[in-house]
Amino acid sequence: MKIFKIITISFLISATGHTQDNIKVLAFSQVEPGIYHHLSNLNGIALIERLGKKRGWDVDVTHDSGTFNDARLAQYDVVAFINTTGNILNKTQQFAFERYIQNGGGYLGTHSAADTEHDWEWYGKMLGGYFKSHPDVNQLASVNLENNKHPANILMSETVDILEEWYNYSANVRKKSGFTVLMTVDESTYTGGEMGDDHPITWAHEYNGGRAFYTGFGHFFQKDHPFLANIIAGGIEWAAGK
Repeated sequence: MKIFKIITISFLISATGHTQDNIKVLAFSQVEPGIYHHLSNLNGIALIERLGKKRGWDVDVTHDSGTFNDARLAQYDVVAFINTTGNILNKTQQFAFERYIQNGGGYLGTHSAADTEHDWEWYGKMLGGYFKSHPDVNQLASVNLENNKHPANILMSETVDILEEWYNYSANVRKKSGFTVLMTVDESTYTGGEMGDDHPITWAHEYNGGRAFYTGFGHFFQKDHPFLANIIAGGIEWAAGK
C-alpha cells in the first residue's frame, strides 16, 4: 500500500548524502504492557538506523526503560521516543531524563510519544500537547509547512498530501511561549479534526536547558520515504544542537 503522496515537492533530500559527525542517538521504543502497540515501531527504528549510517551518527536502540539512568543517558546527544505509549518510566527514570535534558540533552518524539506519560507534568510541558483523540480511519490530508529554514523543513515544498492517523491534541502549541510550529494539517481536507483552522502537527522548542522536537507523523513509518526521513533527520540534528 502506498501511504504517502507528494503533491508538490522539488528537493534533493538532505537525508541522503549529508553527514553530521559525532551525533549520538538513543532510539527508544517501549509500550506499556496491555495497551495498543504500533506495528510501525520497528520501521521507525530502522529509519533512524539507516539515517545514522548515511549521516555519520552513532545509533543505539533500546526497548528497556532501565536504560534511563544518568550514566547511560549522558552518552547521547538525543533520545528519540519512537512511538512510545503509556506509562513506561518509573520516578527514578523520569528524574534521570529530566536531568539529562537540563544538562543540554535533546528529545525527539514521534506520533504516540504524545500518548506517553500523561501524568508526568514535566514531560507534558516538554511535549507541548498530549494526544487527545483521532478519527476512526486513517486519511489522506494536506500538510502545510512553515519556517522553511528549519532543518526539518529545509528544501521541501510548502504543501504535501500524506496518509496518516491524524491526532487531535490537548493543546495548540502555537499559543504557548517559545514553541515554533513547523507543520500544520488542514482540517478541511479530512474528517474528524477537532482543532480548527490551526492544527499544528510538528513543532520544536528549547526546554529546561535542552531541546525538544515532536512530530505527529509515524503511524505508518514508511522507512524509505524522503519526506519522513527529512523530518526525522532534521529533527534529530536540531535537537542535538547541530
